[in-house]
Amino acid sequence: MSPFRASFGRYLDLSEHDETLLARYERQARSAERNQLLWRPGDKVDDLFILQHGWACTIRSSKDGDRQIIDLLLPGEIIGIQEFTFRRHITEARMVTPGLIQPFPHESIVDIVEASTPLAITLFAKISCQEALLAERLLVTLHRSARSQVLHFIVETFLRLEKVQHVDLASFEFPISQRLLGDILGLSPVHINRTLKALEHDRVLKKHRDRIEVYDPTRLFEEADFDAEYLIDERDGLKTLLAQR
Repeated sequence: MSPFRASFGRYLDLSEHDETLLARYERQARSAERNQLLWRPGDKVDDLFILQHGWACTIRSSKDGDRQIIDLLLPGEIIGIQEFTFRRHITEARMVTPGLIQPFPHESIVDIVEASTPLAITLFAKISCQEALLAERLLVTLHRSARSQVLHFIVETFLRLEKVQHVDLASFEFPISQRLLGDILGLSPVHINRTLKALEHDRVLKKHRDRIEVYDPTRLFEEADFDAEYLIDERDGLKTLLAQR
């Protein structure tokens, strides 16, 4: 099963009809290069993208040129889903790594909503999960030290990866540059560099170019002070709602 269809199945049990419907949107996948631009702010909202393989991000830039990463997208997620009702994009979207993307016309979301109530509800669940990620990151940014922010984001990314592929906490994929990590957390490159050096010196973890090596998992989770409630896939309220129909 593709990461896209598997991501829907994390929230609700999908029928054969739902599986067939989703499979229709996976026929024209194409390769994408590292740092490839998918759209710019102001571009007309036409195709969104299903991220079948690789990592991507959406970005907002201020008039002064400061960048803020809004979303970090992993396999199975829809790039730009939060903008599908807009006339024009308010973000820039780029690939973080090489990958495989599937054009997903925004009209397809309307088709899915009309064709299947479970899939429509799952789309809302996917949007709410992305909102929860943003809300958690805002709280962490406002109330945590730089060290705690970095550790919290690393744990969050590991747990998100664990939902879509086999990962080993001892050493896992993390193709996020120090500059990009700073743009995600709102920290300067100097602050990020100093924090990562301290974490390596303290034998908590080491950031390599495209992966994280964890020396002390217990300390990692303790210092991250991580509450995974906002990452839970179970949607009992959705299942109850569907059962009542």
